[in-house]
Amino acid sequence: MERLESLSSCTLLTTGRTGSDFLQSLLDSHPEVLTFNGRLAFHDFWKKSVCVSTGSFAAQDLLDEFIGTHIEAFKSRYDTQERKNQLGDQSNQTIDVDLDTFRSHALGLLDGVEVDSRTALLAVCGAYALCLGQDLEQKTLFFHHAHHFRELPGYLKDFPDSKIISMTRDPRANFVSGIEHHRNSNDWQDTDTGRHLFFYINRILNDATPVERYGKDYRVVRIEDLGREEILSSLAEWLGIGYDQCMKRSTWAGLSWRGDKLSKMNTEPGFSKNMLENRWESRLSFTDKYVLNYIMNPRLRRYGYSYGRAGLWGAAIVPFLILLPLSYEYRFLSPRYVLDRVQRRQLSIVLRNGQSYLRRIKVFLKYYFRTTMRREFQQPVLTADPVMNTTASMGKR
Repeated sequence: MERLESLSSCTLLTTGRTGSDFLQSLLDSHPEVLTFNGRLAFHDFWKKSVCVSTGSFAAQDLLDEFIGTHIEAFKSRYDTQERKNQLGDQSNQTIDVDLDTFRSHALGLLDGVEVDSRTALLAVCGAYALCLGQDLEQKTLFFHHAHHFRELPGYLKDFPDSKIISMTRDPRANFVSGIEHHRNSNDWQDTDTGRHLFFYINRILNDATPVERYGKDYRVVRIEDLGREEILSSLAEWLGIGYDQCMKRSTWAGLSWRGDKLSKMNTEPGFSKNMLENRWESRLSFTDKYVLNYIMNPRLRRYGYSYGRAGLWGAAIVPFLILLPLSYEYRFLSPRYVLDRVQRRQLSIVLRNGQSYLRRIKVFLKYYFRTTMRREFQQPVLTADPVMNTTASMGKR
């Protein structure tokens, strides 16, 4: 436990379908990295824990509660959403952690230690690594996939010196992926609403902005760059670990992984441009693309994505185009959709769709004025030049 508590730390966040799981999978087999099986909203679990809520609990009971809540991480045959029921070179293997061994390792790590959210999280990850046969003495970095920004306050309270990675993607491709992939999933009825559309586009627009208020050392990593060895090498240097060839291979518990259920299955367990292709250029309308190009122009330029000019003509007409429904919003205004929801006694969804439409207009106007006033977008993007990735070169954030 002393070794685990001495590790440097980094947490990983997402701004949509931007490849946070993929990046973690590239570090899964790194001998210097201590991590868990995928995203872990541990501080959310801690707040909701029945054991913790009593104020006095046995460590073994807490571990049993954790196992029950995260059983798919130990027995990946149950994790069909992330397609971890099809791991390995032949896509016929799963992770199967012996639960008694896990409990034994975790209790050993917590022996004589005050059990709080920090020590419990480290013990869980340390015990998991031991179950996989990893050597804790080799670990130099604790890499935690918090995933959601709401996890940051609790996490940073426990790990105040942690670095932060915020994953990003071409926002137009991200928008198409977030709407269409969720709509095609099993829970599409819950996401086929204006409320979900607003949540998604607002998260894309915010990008890594929520991280800035904490004043921590953070980097934005583009998923499109994860196939470049020089980027992975720079990432390793920024994280304080050695570059390893395993970072070219996507694995969980050392078993090859080819993407989640909502993604195209990769033919190889590594980066492929095909995994990002969703033809957003043809799926978004001309008006959508024109408006998004204008309101996101500083960001598109900063991140190196394709963009058009945001000139005077755009400044004149974009406010009016923002008032028009996006191509994905027309559905929520159609008589067929409204009638269907009313017949199912879901009038509240219809009303919330209208409210979300107005909120979307308000947010778009905010970013329109930022572009028009030439406000710079200066998020620190990870580059292939290690010198450019230093905090000093980025300026005080």
